[in-house]
Amino acid sequence: SRIDKVRVRYRGQDEDWREVLLELQYGDLYRGFIPAERISAPWLEYHVEGVLLDRTTVVLFAAERQPVRLDVTGETRRASTSQSVTSSKSRPRAPPERKVAEPDPDVEALAAEVAEPPSRTERTERTERTERTERTGQRGRPPARAEVEEPAEPEPSTPRGGKRGTGRKNVDEKVEAVRSELEEELLLYGAEDTVALATRHEESVTRVPAVASSWTRGQIQALGARSVFEFLDFLPGFSVSRDVQGFYRLGVRGLRSDPEVLFLVNGHPLNNVFDGRALAALPVENIERVEVIRGPGSAVFGAGAFLGVVNIITDTAEGMRASASGGSYETGSVHAQGSARLGGWRISADAEGWTQAGYRKPIATDNLSAFTLAQGLRAPGDPAGHTHDKRLLFNAGLSASAGERDSGRFGVGLRYMRESRSALVGLFDTVGQDSSLGWDVLVGDVTFERELGGSATLQLHAWADQQWADRTFQITPANFQTVTGGPISESGLLERTTFATRTLGLEGRVDLALGLQNRLTVGTSVQHQSLPSYRYVTNYLSNNTPIATYERPEGVVYPQEQGKGEATNRLSFALHAQDQWTPLERLSLTVGLRLDAVQLPTVGGAPEAPEITGATLVPSFNPRAGVVFSATDRLVFKVLYGRAFRAPTIQELTESIPVTSLNQGRFKGNPALRPPTVDAFEFAVDHLQGVGGDARLRLRGNAFFENFLSPIARVDTSGNIVPLGNRQGVQVYGLEGEARLEAGTRASAFANASWFRAVDTETATQSQLLTDTPQARLNAGFSLPLGDWLNLDLSTRYSAERRNNSRSVLELVRRYRIPASMLVNAQLRTERLWGHLEVAAVVQNVFQQETFDDPPRPDRMPGLIPREGLGAWLVLRGNL
Repeated sequence: SRIDKVRVRYRGQDEDWREVLLELQYGDLYRGFIPAERISAPWLEYHVEGVLLDRTTVVLFAAERQPVRLDVTGETRRASTSQSVTSSKSRPRAPPERKVAEPDPDVEALAAEVAEPPSRTERTERTERTERTERTGQRGRPPARAEVEEPAEPEPSTPRGGKRGTGRKNVDEKVEAVRSELEEELLLYGAEDTVALATRHEESVTRVPAVASSWTRGQIQALGARSVFEFLDFLPGFSVSRDVQGFYRLGVRGLRSDPEVLFLVNGHPLNNVFDGRALAALPVENIERVEVIRGPGSAVFGAGAFLGVVNIITDTAEGMRASASGGSYETGSVHAQGSARLGGWRISADAEGWTQAGYRKPIATDNLSAFTLAQGLRAPGDPAGHTHDKRLLFNAGLSASAGERDSGRFGVGLRYMRESRSALVGLFDTVGQDSSLGWDVLVGDVTFERELGGSATLQLHAWADQQWADRTFQITPANFQTVTGGPISESGLLERTTFATRTLGLEGRVDLALGLQNRLTVGTSVQHQSLPSYRYVTNYLSNNTPIATYERPEGVVYPQEQGKGEATNRLSFALHAQDQWTPLERLSLTVGLRLDAVQLPTVGGAPEAPEITGATLVPSFNPRAGVVFSATDRLVFKVLYGRAFRAPTIQELTESIPVTSLNQGRFKGNPALRPPTVDAFEFAVDHLQGVGGDARLRLRGNAFFENFLSPIARVDTSGNIVPLGNRQGVQVYGLEGEARLEAGTRASAFANASWFRAVDTETATQSQLLTDTPQARLNAGFSLPLGDWLNLDLSTRYSAERRNNSRSVLELVRRYRIPASMLVNAQLRTERLWGHLEVAAVVQNVFQQETFDDPPRPDRMPGLIPREGLGAWLVLRGNL
């Protein structure tokens, strides 16, 4: 019978069994890791089992009733989370002496099998013998033991490679004896490339029918990244920037649109239905891992999985962890997380806060510079203002689960996030230092999972979220006089938008094992999204005369007033099925289909002024197919096709903008917009190579072509307020490649590069090229140990030159150029000190090289938006 998964199940004293999946490297070599915080006195028990495609389990090594026990006495010995369970680095002093039991012949035999894998027949016979032994109640193999005792006094510590006979060398020799029993026996290393995004199952990426990757918190922290968006900027095909309002924008393969990248936290969608944005600028300290798909999501995802999918998994491991950091730009953060069992329930809670004054950079001139100079609001030579990046973030979550999959596992989760910040520059072409942007998100989830016999699993998920936004933008500086001799606006002219969105959803799916080589997932979902409230007000009239209170501008129509509110209430239905079939041992086929029906408004009236007249369900047929072929145990090929669509947001359909001399160059909603679609084709190669010893090298590469029909684009045709529209089409093609070398538990290196071209087929040939994001990227970095307790991490991001896109004549006139740039980050971090504490010093933009994000309108505010300059932060992490 073919084994689908291999997992290690382990537990400490008075603990329930936990499990860790192992990843097949090549041949019979599996790797995984037991979290270091789980290794505690007085002992650790473990056994290994395989899971067949029909969900039955087979014994591979030891058994639940006769597990292997690793006895540890004295002070609990904890290793770095990046190390195996047998790491010798537990405290910044000489490790204790170890007493190792006599070698077990069966353990030695298994270690020999790793060095020279047995034939398939031998492996089957060994498994059958173990199963028979377990059934008869006989002892399968005696436990391997490693007793740890504290010495009376610490021995002097010497570096590795010191003279033979030193205390450190003697300890290392004894560590190697333990290593032969555990690391060489089970090879428990980090299995970082396991994702569930594309298939809804925990799968090795070498079997997932998508261009997917998964990064753990440790790997993210080794990059020196402090937030999710800083991390995403290191991935091939991704490019992160900030617009003038301060919103983070994620570009995927040359295109950038907030509603087209699906962000999730623990599987819960974060994108709101009004503008498609997601509050995802979260610190990395509370993250267990981040799963990413580039390109359309698989058939099990909805309409938001268009350009890509990012799933943020929070940390729920048992125990207590906390961190604190502080540094440049008056930045500080704190984080605390804990999880424990109370009766039959497992309770997890976390909370974190982030505050910063932000990087301040002079803005030489803006659209109102001539007026502010004439009115004496600033002296000649003074800047028009400064970037203003003040921010306060709070994020807290609570979850609970109970039961087991075979009898029914129930879970509930609640999370609240709040962000309060200023605008980075302002609204388009003026500096608005007193802008204030608030955002609150409350999400809740209820899940239920149960195995139905031995070949099916039922999963139910109900979710709800409420989001509130309060965005006040400053249009003119304080004490500004809009008309010569007219009244003075003490606070400046302001516009304020407040809205709330609500989502209710229910999804059910069944995973079926149709045989040892066939797994089918079928499901259905229903979701209701709405805009309960919306308000747009200003403290000035259409002639720019300031007033004492906020009022609704003349001519502005709210979304809920268009038609009968058809655009503010959206009901969607979906049916999806995805089948993974392995007809041959080295060949896997995936076929998926998703049928969506989304409620969208119907329009009537003149084409130049469409009006909402009703609503209708718009169907969409989205197939997906993939072939994964393992030419060898180390070489995998993938050929993929996928289609996806997205519905226009409420803002894109209905937003109304007042027409004033200070409010031009913006875009208003268009209820006649059609849903865009994309057809994506991928060819990918994945190669894993053992380099000798514990080192391994993973190489990945893929070529892609994406064809977008009816994309929604912001095309400035007049310089005034113009509606959004559908373009004829956009085509994107390119190459992506990445390499990762793991030379040991503490030494690694990576590099990735991406190149692509995006063209607008509706534009004249000479100006079709789109450059929303840099069209060539190179990211690289490495981690090296500096002695026994210190590590050095170095990473760099290089972006090619970028010029403005040219869909219209006005954009050809308003030329700008963003030069090539390179950011270098460095970090020094310790191993776990005294078993509980880690310290890291992070320096970003080491060479103080100016790098730039989106430009404002260069005809009104020349120059570009600077990112943060040189900055340094100190991070402390602890655990109990």
